[in-house]
Amino acid sequence: MKTTDKEKFSAWAKNQPHAQEIFLSQTHHPEQAQFDSFVREFSRLAPCIHIRPSDKKASLPGLFMTDNILLSALPLEKELPPFLEALSCLAGSWPPLTRAIQNMLDSLDHQSRLTLFIAMQCPHCPDMVRTLLPLAARSKKIFLHIIDGSLFSETARKYNVLSAPCLILNQDFRWTGHTDPEEILAMMHRPDPSQLGSETLKHILEQGDAQWISRQMIQAGELFDGFIGLLLDSTWSVRLGAMVVVETLADEAPDLAAQLGPGLIQAFSDKDIPVQGDILYALGEVGTAETKTWIKKILPGLDHPDLLEAARDALAAIDENLPDYPV
Repeated sequence: MKTTDKEKFSAWAKNQPHAQEIFLSQTHHPEQAQFDSFVREFSRLAPCIHIRPSDKKASLPGLFMTDNILLSALPLEKELPPFLEALSCLAGSWPPLTRAIQNMLDSLDHQSRLTLFIAMQCPHCPDMVRTLLPLAARSKKIFLHIIDGSLFSETARKYNVLSAPCLILNQDFRWTGHTDPEEILAMMHRPDPSQLGSETLKHILEQGDAQWISRQMIQAGELFDGFIGLLLDSTWSVRLGAMVVVETLADEAPDLAAQLGPGLIQAFSDKDIPVQGDILYALGEVGTAETKTWIKKILPGLDHPDLLEAARDALAAIDENLPDYPV
């Protein structure tokens, strides 16, 4: 941390009337040590800020300024002023937004993920940070992840980010350079939900909004391309949330639910036992006569007791839904 940054931290801290908390993500990423070191220095310079370990999952080190704002960038040099401004606003109040922007925020009915890639020497990045922070601060429907693309170059390559600032909405739409907040919010209001990827749908599940996914697929009369990936996810809690969607589809749109069968069957052999067990459960919920035939075919080859039980339960569930199917 440069001397000028230290002086700015100290001067800012002297004018803060209240203590406040932010949270440091806990990861095994190689850059975690840099964030740990920054936090120690920041706490020394600004004792009014209490930085606690976060219990939220994160793929990159960073500071959770709120539950839905993660800063995976060290707020230094050009990025220091917007960081300190945001901390001041979080402790007090944000400047008012235009009526149009506030109305668009208030009418958001689904979760959206904004990923902003910045670079420490970028002259335009601080303005984009200032544009986006108030939006996420005022709406829990927006998850904002700010990433230093130079520090986390592998993540920037994964997203094919070539310049900064680069803003990505739900991994499906992007802007380069400064972008008007009304345009960003307008895109949030007009997404085609069927085009949402598994990561965005996963975030919606993690926010406890499984029923939104169910409603959107039922209204569209089609399965989202990214949904089946949730049923196959390695994380149990994600699969559990996806099962809630499956159960709703099975109850309210059984023909649509039945379309999950072929994809789940195709994926079965490549998955580990816990995922295979959940696939069998899902097939029991949405199963058809063809699905029952497949389960009966693989049953003799299942040697794990959990899978045997899951297969038998699935067959029983299919029998309940298809009582006239010949054994």
